Amino acid sequence: MLDFLKRLFKSQGQDLTFVIFDDDPESSTSYTFKPSRLWNLFYLSLLGVVIIVLLVVMFTPISGLLYDSHDAQLREDVIEISKEVQALKDSLEARDSQLSEMQQVIASGSDTSFSVNRQQSFVMQAMGSESSELDFTSEVSTKGMLSQNEIIFSKIFKQAPEFPTDFPVNGTFTRGYNPETNHYGIDIATKQGISFEAIADGSIVNQDWTVNYGYVIHVQHSNGIITVYKHAASVSKSVGDIVLKGDVLGTTGDVGVLSSGPHLHLEVWKNGVPQNPNTYLIKP
Repeated sequence: MLDFLKRLFKSQGQDLTFVIFDDDPESSTSYTFKPSRLWNLFYLSLLGVVIIVLLVVMFTPISGLLYDSHDAQLREDVIEISKEVQALKDSLEARDSQLSEMQQVIASGSDTSFSVNRQQSFVMQAMGSESSELDFTSEVSTKGMLSQNEIIFSKIFKQAPEFPTDFPVNGTFTRGYNPETNHYGIDIATKQGISFEAIADGSIVNQDWTVNYGYVIHVQHSNGIITVYKHAASVSKSVGDIVLKGDVLGTTGDVGVLSSGPHLHLEVWKNGVPQNPNTYLIKP
């Protein structure tokens, strides 16, 4: 049989005669054909079988045995949900860290004279939660007593910040808010040593030097809003200071390992969740 197929393949362009003999040697039937036509018929039949198999696999339940598109979609959904859960987890950790820093500042007593219960009430007001009025008639030490101006400014935590507002520094907008790349703020390119200002009334809850971002300042505002300023070359405020909108917080610079030039990085967080600062600012 194999020899016969080889003969047909080699003689595709020739006319071959196929003879069928009956029991009677004198009675026979012959057919003349070209092997090329036979091979063409074979190729067309093979192609037809392949097409039929593909259609069956694509449009019948048999395809589920080979590939389940529903399962693939579920896997993609699970991966996307996992990313969102991780982002939410990071936001909650950042909020817990900020709250802890606020409590340490207020509990230190260096810039306030409230008792522990009054300190907790102050924190709840700063986060925009409902709480009772502060009782200023409680006993306080002379050394830790608030000045008259500080008592007046403490009312800033009872009023919602005024937004939108001006940019904290004059410069060029270079990079936007993109939480997918862990960039939770905006970048404003400017010259070295330019002063930047607070965009709303608040209190300094954290001021520290980091290798990646240089000087970093966290300002707590009312309604649970915290603004973060990074890549500062110098700072003019300390932890516990109360600042008003427009007060100078420091100067910009090319500071920190992650800095690519003199600029200010601004973040806005609300109740531990990062916000797009552009919604709080007036575009120049």
